[in-house]
Amino acid sequence: MNSPVIAVPPALLPRLCNSRGQLDPQHIGWSRRPQLNYALPGNLGRRKRWNHWCITTPQWTLSLTQADLDYVGYGAAYFLDLQTGLAVAHTQLRPFARGCRLPDTPLQSHGFDHPQLQIRIDEQPGRLRLNCVAPSIGGQPLHVELEVMRPRHLDSVNLVVPFAGKGFHACSRQIGLPCSGNVQLGDNSYSCASGQSFAALDFGRGVWPFNSRWTRAAFAAPGGIAGNFGAGWTDHSGLSENALWFGGELLHLPHPVHIEASTADELSNWRLSSADGRVALTFSPHKQHRANPQAGPLRADTQQWFGRFDGALRAPSGESVPVNGALGWIGSTVARW
Repeated sequence: MNSPVIAVPPALLPRLCNSRGQLDPQHIGWSRRPQLNYALPGNLGRRKRWNHWCITTPQWTLSLTQADLDYVGYGAAYFLDLQTGLAVAHTQLRPFARGCRLPDTPLQSHGFDHPQLQIRIDEQPGRLRLNCVAPSIGGQPLHVELEVMRPRHLDSVNLVVPFAGKGFHACSRQIGLPCSGNVQLGDNSYSCASGQSFAALDFGRGVWPFNSRWTRAAFAAPGGIAGNFGAGWTDHSGLSENALWFGGELLHLPHPVHIEASTADELSNWRLSSADGRVALTFSPHKQHRANPQAGPLRADTQQWFGRFDGALRAPSGESVPVNGALGWIGSTVARW
């Protein structure tokens, strides 16, 4: 049996930044495990902290987002019934990010507190408990109680990328975390399908450009097969967050993965491909979700498509690994913040 993943106290971890908030250049690059304290001193008003959870099951999908942008906090919940097409969403903004507690490492508890939306992630050795309560989301109460496992053998993508000037982006992409538990939406109860339900964490920290855009795709399937692909953040840096998982072991892809919609139609298929032939996938969206929170001139226009991936991956051995109906998503964001 694998021993549990135990978080190292943040004070004992190397710091991403110095006391003035300048990126320590020795941390630029990627690793298979989170190894840093991502505290962001200085840079008041320009710091961005972002935790996004996505739960995929054969019957339903749940997306929970927390963001602390210094001057405003953001919390959002989105639930999609894949069988009926029912989709409900709820968003809240909090001035100066009051009630938005985001940590300095990816393995710490966090939460968002608002009378109309409460999100709680309680980290424990080797697992976490995820709870969400919304008195009214699409006119119905939402209550989420999930347990997410952190298998010790499961690698993640941990990347630090510098931007022009003083900016930088640090992230931890954790994919294929086994998930169990229930969601109650009004009178309907939804359970996680054993062995087919997975959680993913997108942990982001940094001093980001005022105008930002990025695209990201991710999926997980039984047997430890998963993928994470991104564009936008790392362009022209020579660094990549692209990765494949085979049995939980990560294969880093240093080259670009092209993520392209076949047409402008909101539910058209997407193609994902790499020049080295390691990725040849088609994404078929089932539903599109759009969120456009605004605070004065500041905004973040996010589109997220949920659906299935089909095609093939090439393993480190050179073997072709089929991907058949793997659950996942593609997200695209254009932000002015």
